[in-house]
Amino acid sequence: MKRYAIKISYNGKNFSGWQKQPGGRTVQGTLENVLQLLAGHPVTVCAAGRTDKGVHAVGQIVSFDLERSWDPQKLLLAVNANLPEDVSAIKAFDVEESFHARYSALWREYVYFIWTAKTCYPHFRDYVWHRKQEWDLKKVKQACRCFLGEKNYRAFCRKSECPPNASRTIYKAEIFTRGDLVWFRVRGNSFLTNMVRIMVGTLDCIGTGKQDIDYLESLFEDKAERPNAGPTAPAKGLFFWKVGYPSSLL
Repeated sequence: MKRYAIKISYNGKNFSGWQKQPGGRTVQGTLENVLQLLAGHPVTVCAAGRTDKGVHAVGQIVSFDLERSWDPQKLLLAVNANLPEDVSAIKAFDVEESFHARYSALWREYVYFIWTAKTCYPHFRDYVWHRKQEWDLKKVKQACRCFLGEKNYRAFCRKSECPPNASRTIYKAEIFTRGDLVWFRVRGNSFLTNMVRIMVGTLDCIGTGKQDIDYLESLFEDKAERPNAGPTAPAKGLFFWKVGYPSSLL
């Protein structure tokens, strides 16, 4: 067996998320079907992180084993020739047996896009949260600094899927703007279910004047629960952006 990794990008609009599930069209299931067709044997792919229904990806990394050796460029072309239009393989890698897309990752990065104007270009609608209300960007940028470091993110996770240890470390949390477009970029060691979307929903509460910075700080206390945080922002504005690995592995 030989291990490979592929960087993939997908439009999540018509997928039930990354993870394979009965009766749902998933990115994992789509990719595994293509690899099985090429390899002639069942192939299980492991991803750097899961994405929910409707969430997109620019730089998702997956790893898998094939029984015979492939030239990475030929593998890339073969995979793309069989993938549907809403998924693309961007780059293929020949990796060591010790490489694992999830467990070898040092960090993951997500980007969430918000459109603040009253009207929105139709080309953007599937990829932004059309908020129709401007944010107080000075307050939101100040709020972003509250996310940095290791903190308890229990209030930022779907309650039914929150693990006993909800502590996560955030390395970067930044807001950028260009005209009516606002985007939130966050990098961390790992993320809980819906965590980034709830972070954005909470920032929206602050940016629109419904809450203040002290409110955000209170959400990291041990007693804080999911209902205390802001709403879950729509899936369509979220992109799994990229993953960091030791340079020796990828």
